[in-house]
Amino acid sequence: MSRFSIRNPYLIVVICLIAAVIGLTSVVRMPVDLFPAINIPEVVVATFYSGMPPEQIETDITGRFERFFTLGAGIDHMESRSLPGVSVIRVFFQPGTDADSDVNEISNLAMADLRRLPPGTLPPIVQKFDASSLPVCLITLKGDGLSETQLRDLGQFTVRNQLASVPGASIPPPFGGKYRQIMVYVDPAKLQSYEMSPMDVVRAVNNANLILPSGDVKLGPFDYTIFTNSQFRTIPEIDRIPLKAVGQSTVRVADVGRAEDGHQVQVNVVRVDGQPSVYLPVMRQGGDTNTIAVVDGIKDLVGKLVDVPQQLVASVVFDQSRFVKRAIETLLHEGGIGLVLTGLMVLMFLGSLRATAAVFLSIPLSALAAFIVLYFGGSSINTMILAGFALVFSRLIDNAVIVLENIFRHLEMGEAPILAAERGGEEVSMAVLAATLTSSVVFFPVTFLYGVSRFLFSALALAVVLSLVASYFVACSVVPLFCAWFMKRPEHDDHGPAEAGGDRDPDGGEHPVPAADRDPGAAEVAVVSGPGRTRSLGARFNAAFARRFTALLDWYERRVRRALVSPRLVIAGITAIFFVSLAIYPRLGVAFFPRTDAAQFVVNLKSPTGSRIEMTAADVERVEALVRRVVAPGDLDLVTANIGVQPGFSSIYTSNAGPHTATVQVALKEGHHVGSYEYMERTRRAIADELPHLSAFFQSGGMVDAVLNQGLPAPIDVQLSGSNIETVFNAATDLAAQIRRLRGASDVFVPQDIDYPSLRLDIDRERAATLGLDQREVVNNLITALTSNQMIAPSYWVDPKSGNDYMLTV
Repeated sequence: MSRFSIRNPYLIVVICLIAAVIGLTSVVRMPVDLFPAINIPEVVVATFYSGMPPEQIETDITGRFERFFTLGAGIDHMESRSLPGVSVIRVFFQPGTDADSDVNEISNLAMADLRRLPPGTLPPIVQKFDASSLPVCLITLKGDGLSETQLRDLGQFTVRNQLASVPGASIPPPFGGKYRQIMVYVDPAKLQSYEMSPMDVVRAVNNANLILPSGDVKLGPFDYTIFTNSQFRTIPEIDRIPLKAVGQSTVRVADVGRAEDGHQVQVNVVRVDGQPSVYLPVMRQGGDTNTIAVVDGIKDLVGKLVDVPQQLVASVVFDQSRFVKRAIETLLHEGGIGLVLTGLMVLMFLGSLRATAAVFLSIPLSALAAFIVLYFGGSSINTMILAGFALVFSRLIDNAVIVLENIFRHLEMGEAPILAAERGGEEVSMAVLAATLTSSVVFFPVTFLYGVSRFLFSALALAVVLSLVASYFVACSVVPLFCAWFMKRPEHDDHGPAEAGGDRDPDGGEHPVPAADRDPGAAEVAVVSGPGRTRSLGARFNAAFARRFTALLDWYERRVRRALVSPRLVIAGITAIFFVSLAIYPRLGVAFFPRTDAAQFVVNLKSPTGSRIEMTAADVERVEALVRRVVAPGDLDLVTANIGVQPGFSSIYTSNAGPHTATVQVALKEGHHVGSYEYMERTRRAIADELPHLSAFFQSGGMVDAVLNQGLPAPIDVQLSGSNIETVFNAATDLAAQIRRLRGASDVFVPQDIDYPSLRLDIDRERAATLGLDQREVVNNLITALTSNQMIAPSYWVDPKSGNDYMLTV
């Protein structure tokens, strides 16, 4: 290979230029993320049936879907959550399966089983998820003078639509606020005086507000499109709906109640720094999306929102890209320090600037060549890839140093640079190849890893192996060519090879070096002496270093010779040190990944089961005050709370399970003096002491833990299953009590609740039939009498100003 490169120099130069250009282009175009793509496909199936309790959701929807999904191929396991009115099933597939095919397969199975579900069940939503499908930031919306209804409207119909244009961003529906809804309030006493029931009002409103396409009519030379007033355009129109004719008069809605532009019963509350607000989570689409580009695009658009009130304040908080940037900057900084130190060591030992430059060619060329392969393989720039490069940088130089040292040896023997480069490279090519292969084969066991570990460490191993392979070709082709063109035979002085780095003939004579072959670049650091000549500062340093290093080698050789005299004693000493080191191991912590400070933490709270959302909000307010007391004001940046759960699409993206659950997310400022884990521990103790009726579970809130846990709230997830839910829950409670006693177990949390308070309505069907009522009418009228703002047979109303459609409820 050395001979080929020296005889075809322009081909090698062109190849190097091509590698540099394509490599730099690949680096610029590669997506940037914290971790490599973790191809463990996950498909989420969300099904909605408004008002259905969790027990019926589990029996009639979740259970049926889970049994039917077992027909799918490549399924690893399934997990599900049955919430009020919502069924969420997560189907995990075997690693390496095609995610798009998995989505199609589950979608087909879900639609095929839809006819077996209870009538009125909405068609399921099927989405692709993976371990990296996590929020990269939150957009909070607040403003003085704006109600929660207005904030939700702005987030749903204005802000969200504008942010959806950011490449790679997915914006779920907003959390918090009040869902705008046209409410018709009726007075039961007035209804009774007119001998009417609430269902009479419901039927009248629904029959008066219909979607009726009227078609067109041809009159004369024109074809007219027909529009009717079958849908309401203003609120007063609803008040004038006729309900019943009494003699010559008509009973209208206004006679028994009123229509009002109001809101749905609030089941999800968001607080930002104690103020009722709304926030939009920003998700990253797929594993090949640039996290930094997504967040930067969101920030740019948030500052350019149009058609929004001036008092609206939209802020990007909990920016996960900051952690990605910090991790990458740290790796680049540490890698740069390593490169500088490596260069200094090479310069100290070789004593030549040109030789150092020849060695350093292997680093950028090898790294760029590896980036080219990674780019065309669909990889991203992430911490594992960069960690692999940081690990292998010093090893990349080794191959070049071996080749360069042998070429130097031939130059000191008096050979011409071209001949020395050719022979020196060829002689050690097999040795360099063996060293490269032995370093690469160390990473072969990575292929046997499973789960998240496989994708993380495979990326690191791939970066190392590709760089090593590239460094072999660079060392055996580019380095010999560089030496043949730019290196000269070293000059000798009168002090011999010990000081000057020269070489003597076997008969004691020195090789004469022509003046034309002297290396002006190496003259600054080489030892140059003789009659009437003085050494430079670099030469004196190099000579002094050579003398001291030689003395160190002599000292080491004496110790080795002394050790060989008593081999048994040396082996016994090494064995004793080995066993002493084993005693230290139990004192070391064991973790899958180093703990990182994400500058934030999340508190998952659970009030007594069945608590109203107003009571949970009061508990959250006390927790927020506690957090502000525990966290130093100079370290605290933001406190965001999400209380309850909206029984809709957004329920996929929250861990809350009902009005008694909440999550409090705390953001710390850049440069905070106390770590987030310390603040977590302080907050944990404070909640246990001051709010013992609350159950609390803590998370770091960072992307590292979220990705490593595959989106689960905890790194260890113990699942119990059985046919009797009460028996399983009791077993889980007992097991949780035992786990809490284990050393190192900080939070043990049972998220499921089976003691949710409920009322059972038993209807006498025979007596209802004698009154001319069926089961549906009795239930609807009874629910209307027991609850306020209850949604019954909803219709829709279109706002003529914005064009947005809203639910019309009696």
